[in-house]
Amino acid sequence: MVKYYILFLVLFNTVFAQSQLDIKRLSNSQLDALKDELSQTETNEDDFDLEKQTKLNKVIVESKSEISKPDGLEDYFGYDYFYNDVNFFDNIPTPSDFKLGPGDEIIISLWGQTNSRETFIINKEGLIYYKNLGFINVSNKTLKEAELLLRNELSKIYSSLNNQDNGTQIMLELGQLKSINVYLTGNINKPGIHLVHPFSDVFTSLVQAGGVNINGSLRNVKIIRESKTVATVDFYAFFLDGVNSFSNTRILDGDIIHIPSVSNRVKIEGEITNPGFYELLDSETSLNLLGYAGGLKTSASNKALLESIIPFSDRSSDDMAKTSMQINLSNTSQVVLSNGSSVKILPIADNDTEVTVYGRVTLPGKYPALSKIYVKDKQILKKSSLKDVLDQAGGFDDPIYRKSINDNIVILRLNEKKFYAEEFIVPYANSQDFDLEINDQIFVYENPNYYRGFTYTIIGEVNKPGTYPLRPGITLSEAINVAGGITEIGSINSLSVTKTIIRFDENGEEVEETELVGNIDLNFAITDKNVISVRPATNVVRVLGNVYSPGLIAHSGKKNMSMANAIELAGGYKPFSLKKNSYVIRANGQIEKANIFRGRTKRIFPGDAIFVPVNPEPDEFDITTFLADLSTTLANIAAILVIADNNN
Repeated sequence: MVKYYILFLVLFNTVFAQSQLDIKRLSNSQLDALKDELSQTETNEDDFDLEKQTKLNKVIVESKSEISKPDGLEDYFGYDYFYNDVNFFDNIPTPSDFKLGPGDEIIISLWGQTNSRETFIINKEGLIYYKNLGFINVSNKTLKEAELLLRNELSKIYSSLNNQDNGTQIMLELGQLKSINVYLTGNINKPGIHLVHPFSDVFTSLVQAGGVNINGSLRNVKIIRESKTVATVDFYAFFLDGVNSFSNTRILDGDIIHIPSVSNRVKIEGEITNPGFYELLDSETSLNLLGYAGGLKTSASNKALLESIIPFSDRSSDDMAKTSMQINLSNTSQVVLSNGSSVKILPIADNDTEVTVYGRVTLPGKYPALSKIYVKDKQILKKSSLKDVLDQAGGFDDPIYRKSINDNIVILRLNEKKFYAEEFIVPYANSQDFDLEINDQIFVYENPNYYRGFTYTIIGEVNKPGTYPLRPGITLSEAINVAGGITEIGSINSLSVTKTIIRFDENGEEVEETELVGNIDLNFAITDKNVISVRPATNVVRVLGNVYSPGLIAHSGKKNMSMANAIELAGGYKPFSLKKNSYVIRANGQIEKANIFRGRTKRIFPGDAIFVPVNPEPDEFDITTFLADLSTTLANIAAILVIADNNN
């Protein structure tokens, strides 16, 4: 009997001796499975089932998500940053100092009195050929310089280019760009010559080259140009603190990126936030290592085991190749670590004074079973109530949050035979009066009806904007896919999410407020009443409906573009257009109707969409449409007369 009891204690500590951060929020079915394994109604040794304990461990392990990485790479800090299948150059802004050259593609757009959009590829001599003008040299010019040159050249055949107010506008854009040749040497997964985007920096170049292998240094990356080292990059500042110093050094055609071997790498494990292998510079100590590894866990003691490998040249024999010693972490700034050293942070003594909370709480994990109180200026320990622990786990003092929770809380407790044979069901209303015991296991179940009335909305540049039912756990990326994906002018890099905050005013009434959610990514979990906005990536306007050339038109970026300007660039109104019923769909999803008086002057912004409806009964005479057409015609005649007079 004794040996089985000891075996149970070993297994119990394996399963439950975890930090608060290791215990994940479990579903109702997982909670039931875990509770069943903990509940033991028989106490004789024959019924102690080792297989059941194994299943219990499996329940907890399966609740953790795993990230797929190359084998063993996760143990070496920083290298997995380069393993991303991402196109870095979608909608990347053009550097102001970027100069055009042979092979680059440029797009010349004209709108106003003259409308055209043509694409040109710069030839080997740096020239483009423009009809009726001949060859124009744009090589070695910035976009701004080239646009000014083209304005002067094209004004020879388009005189309206000289009229800044009501004439023709010009815009120069980059299309496809020539790649540049970069040599990758040293500890690269794919060494050799690589074609990279001309806007590349050293980081994106390494990603395109397959990343750095684990023998390569991440702290001494060299950029070599014309046999001289022009920059040395330490990626740790970027990985740990987000400090980007490398983008200041542009990668040019013919540059060499060299990855030398790691000269000093050490291992840290034990009670540390991010265990693994880290690269240290010669001047750095174990204090730097603790910072790189994210600092100590709360369970860490002040002691560590240091194992060092003596350099080959300093060994008297192979038996003296390693040394081991215990160090005090308060003196880490004085401990210099050599290549191959290993540091193990030791835990504090295990004091079994906790309870564990699983399920529908903000912070599942372990919490103190005893609380400190003061009686007559004397500190004493008392048992924590169920309410105390639930409030620490987060959300239970919020009546809105509690709607997602089954108010009947389940507690499993060890009986005198050391099995979880006692089960208590406590309504939350009585939780203040229920005292917990050490090692109690608390199960908080989700209300299965909670999400049924929840929705989220997605607007902007998606193929199927609208309001959708909320599915628990849906991410921002999944919500975009449900909405049919992003349109051709939408940008995955131009997303915003708002949330609805419910608070209580001074009268106790619920008040809804909307605020922007910060620091979102594609894995952001959507919640009730979130509004997702997908904005356009380029300065374009979409004109749809009863016009001669529906589709996308370029926006000048100026503030004075009107609906009338946009419709004229789209070929103008077709017959039987319901001009007064035209409307604008803003980039944020807002719909604004036009009318006969304000429609022409309504301001249009990049990302807007204009829709011109058609009259379903064109044979009927519409006096409003007639007057609008008449006023437009008179305005056009007046403009022509003014231009003719100016030409004379």
